[in-house]
Amino acid sequence: MFCDYLAVVENGGEVWRAISVWEVRVRVGASGKPKDPFSAALDALRDQLRSGRLVSGEPLTITDLAHDLGLSATPVREALSRLAGERLIEDRRGRGYFAPRLDVSDLVELYGLRRLYLVEALSADGGPSTFPPPEPRDPTHAAFVQMIQLFDWIVARAGNRALFDVYRQLGERLAPAVRVESRVFPLADELAELAAGLDDPARLRTILARLHAARRARAPELMRALRAGENIASL
Repeated sequence: MFCDYLAVVENGGEVWRAISVWEVRVRVGASGKPKDPFSAALDALRDQLRSGRLVSGEPLTITDLAHDLGLSATPVREALSRLAGERLIEDRRGRGYFAPRLDVSDLVELYGLRRLYLVEALSADGGPSTFPPPEPRDPTHAAFVQMIQLFDWIVARAGNRALFDVYRQLGERLAPAVRVESRVFPLADELAELAAGLDDPARLRTILARLHAARRARAPELMRALRAGENIASL
């Protein structure tokens, strides 16, 4: 999996696990036992959406997907229904399911929303004093994964489950673009700057505003990188 970062959040005495949106599961779960067909289909389709292979509004044909995944049509249909309920794909009644269509304006909007969520998390109560610090950055992880782990920690530490839920949903939609950020931005330098500002919320807000403004301004370049990756994956 890309990462198994788990942030334990205490909110009103409730302990829950904020699982990174970048955790990619396979058909065998952590227990070593094969996953049920629905979970296998759901995780495989999420992976395809996050990877940028499904961003052009193409139809999602149940029989073709079932064949590709080595599953029957029923769990694939149920997985597509779940993803449509999460608004990650489209359910066009009478026409079937369709992949999302990302464009430049979508990226501008989504990056703007992510900045707002992060700033809101920083403005909230700092969370319990026992909240664990962010995990040390693992150089074996891709830079974009390290950055998402850091953002996950910022939002989870606010102790607001509703905020984290909408942040995760946005992260799913933004995932394809985030995966190609390293082609446009110096992620290693940005990570170092973010890490240096973790103890200073005002400074961190300024850094986040600058990083997200740059991504909104260069959304056309990110879109071109995303399309290039999509074309390579289809070969």
